[in-house]
Amino acid sequence: MLWGWNWQVGSSDWSTEAAAPLAALLHGHLGTFFSTAPAYGPSLLLRAPFALPGSLAHGGQLLAYRLSAIPCSLALAGLGIWLAVRLRRNGAGPLSAGATVLLCAANPIAFKALVIGHPEELLGAVLCAAAVLLAMRGRDGWASLALGVAIANKQWALLAIGPVLVALPAHRWRTLIIAGAIAAGLEAPMLIASTTVKTGTSRLIVNDTGVTFYPWQLFWFFGPRGHWTVAMAHYIPRGYRMPPGWIAGRAHLLIVWLALPLSGLAAWRRMPRERALLLLALLMLMRCLLDPWDNAYYPLPFIVALAAWEGRVAGRFPLGAAAATGAAWLIFDFLPHQIGVDLQAVSFLVPALAVFAVLAAAVYRPALAPARRRQAAVSRPRAVPS
Repeated sequence: MLWGWNWQVGSSDWSTEAAAPLAALLHGHLGTFFSTAPAYGPSLLLRAPFALPGSLAHGGQLLAYRLSAIPCSLALAGLGIWLAVRLRRNGAGPLSAGATVLLCAANPIAFKALVIGHPEELLGAVLCAAAVLLAMRGRDGWASLALGVAIANKQWALLAIGPVLVALPAHRWRTLIIAGAIAAGLEAPMLIASTTVKTGTSRLIVNDTGVTFYPWQLFWFFGPRGHWTVAMAHYIPRGYRMPPGWIAGRAHLLIVWLALPLSGLAAWRRMPRERALLLLALLMLMRCLLDPWDNAYYPLPFIVALAAWEGRVAGRFPLGAAAATGAAWLIFDFLPHQIGVDLQAVSFLVPALAVFAVLAAAVYRPALAPARRRQAAVSRPRAVPS
């Protein structure tokens, strides 16, 4: 997929945010890299070895982009293969297993992230799901590593802290400390070298929502309408709204802080550890609802978490993740060419709020008592190997 498409890197976020810092890193200009890298600079640092052969061969931006996206795409495909193996062991047919691999390896929302220039979104989604899966298996050391790298890769992975801690059977504080040390170690050089830090502001994504305001989020109808003219037709849709002043600079912090009580409630209700992936999906969907920047690739972590739960815990083809993929493509890619921005907001809010309610009910429903769980496990029919 990476080589079969001309990604138009010159007009994507890659060229404005990541191409120059990565080139500086590959040429050994560490100071320039640390001072100019975006907030997801650690992701570029981790992926630089893959892009190095292209730099040594004097390749252009397109080759550097393709090579640096390889580990991100392979991570998502690898998760699909792992889920397919689990499905086969649970008795699923080869068609379901193959469709699971296809859902991950060639997901339309992952493709959209690559088009816009953010392959790190694929890696972050997989690392968050992997951290929860490892925590469910009691691998606290590997869970710490996956969580720490995920947070450094993209700061929205902070939302995975609660699900990882809920999924762990023990060593929660140790896991949190190690993950924090890994994330801080990868992020610190960029924050120290950043010129914006010297002027008293921060590059951390959780502190900055900017002025971008898209219709696919909960605050859309609170924004006043802007004055639209024909000259704006090529880059701003008719009926656009401006972000309300009270949300500017606060939305991302609100998302992070709301994740704390939602995760705490799951722990207080002694949520079974196998629901931790559902909690992760719930928090990632909450991010889509509350982020004024919400766009086509934001649902990817939610889709990956849902696919991991369906394939690993429910033991079935991830039909819900496939449906979410189709809905995201319809809402973010197809409908914007057919309807106005207010209807786009409604087309997102109605299904998103409904799914959020269903996920919340599944996460916070009372757990079976231990005796009833043992009885249900004994009475559950088991697949007989042929």
